Amino acid sequence: IMSNSFFRCSSLLRHSSSSSDASQSNIILMASHLRQGSDGQLRLRIIEHNLHYLFSRDNEEEKGDEGQQQNDANKPKPLKSILIFSLDPGSSSNNNNNSNNNNGNGPVHDMVDQWRTNMDPIMAGRIDKVLFVPNDAVLVDASKWMTALYQLLPEIQRTNARVMLMNDSFLLTRNVPELWNDDTPPTRSSTSNDDGVACGEVCGLVWTAPATDPTRHIQSYIRTLSSCAVERYMAFYEKSMGKVHNVHELIELFEINLDWAKSRGRYWSGFGGNGGEDDGGVSAIYGYAGAHPDADEAQKILIPQGYPAIKLKKFFVTDDPWLSEDEATRPRLPPSFSKSIYKQMNHDLNHLGESDLEKHFALQGKYEERMYSKLPLVIKDWLREELLRMSDERGGEEGVESTIAILEDYLAALNLAIANIE
Repeated sequence: IMSNSFFRCSSLLRHSSSSSDASQSNIILMASHLRQGSDGQLRLRIIEHNLHYLFSRDNEEEKGDEGQQQNDANKPKPLKSILIFSLDPGSSSNNNNNSNNNNGNGPVHDMVDQWRTNMDPIMAGRIDKVLFVPNDAVLVDASKWMTALYQLLPEIQRTNARVMLMNDSFLLTRNVPELWNDDTPPTRSSTSNDDGVACGEVCGLVWTAPATDPTRHIQSYIRTLSSCAVERYMAFYEKSMGKVHNVHELIELFEINLDWAKSRGRYWSGFGGNGGEDDGGVSAIYGYAGAHPDADEAQKILIPQGYPAIKLKKFFVTDDPWLSEDEATRPRLPPSFSKSIYKQMNHDLNHLGESDLEKHFALQGKYEERMYSKLPLVIKDWLREELLRMSDERGGEEGVESTIAILEDYLAALNLAIANIE
């Protein structure tokens, strides 16, 4: 169980007193639910693509000429990654195994080992460890990250490492060194609408709402935590995991709620803190873009500015004429609407009955670009054009698989899954 003394932690004090040993690393924790077969292989391609971008800084430094390296005191910490795969029941004979020591643990383990064998040797060497854990259908990624954090906590405390918590629900389009920038404290409070500040205790990509909105937060699919924020996150997890009974409650408690990250927030009261107002412990690279960052109107602003991520649930649309018809005259539901597809392809709706599924789509789902039909899914036209423009400007990137190629294959897998639903 986490000690209450962790709440007195100071990352700035740790930063000033920690060793400058270049062997110390910041840490990437990648969480994924992995299945055998084509779906699992596609997930591994997504992970490898994202790791290529995240490690591109380290790779460039290794290729640099001798004598051109930065002074060790100013050089960013190198990165290492740990992959945590959750498995369906029966996928493995043992749990929490390191795949470097695979002793016939099952086909998913074999698939991961083969993937690493075929990987570029430099990239393969960046993967420090692979863990396999049972799938937790409620706590999902949080439970996977915690498995690794329990093992890594002494190292994180000793080296003042910053930790990236991420999953495989998105594709990167560039490296994100901004998420590691904790050399100075944030220059603005976490209620600021400005971007470009140094990372706070918790750092993410973009604010989801204006400062006046109490639900404003940074999305949890990729964010970095200071060593002290890691301790607060772990303590909050232990105190709160029993309150989570479904994915909706998990999002409310562990993503939208950021009180645990505030070094003078209410979760400090009684543990050496003073309570009171947020002191800027949470920051984002990009300010609020006028809409939720998953929405097209925000994406069309953010991506041309260098926003680095494409959510895998938001880059496509159903190729259905009904969507472009006049809402005042078209039928309430599309002729192609399928309750079974809508339920099976949107797991957060599993609890809804048939009439509620139709009501949800009519009131919300049609605006959320959810899957609902056997009609084909296609990449949004504006996004395809933006990705092609990026590709032309960069002239291709060595060792990085085309973003569009992965997105096309991802859609092909979704379209096949939809076609097989009765």
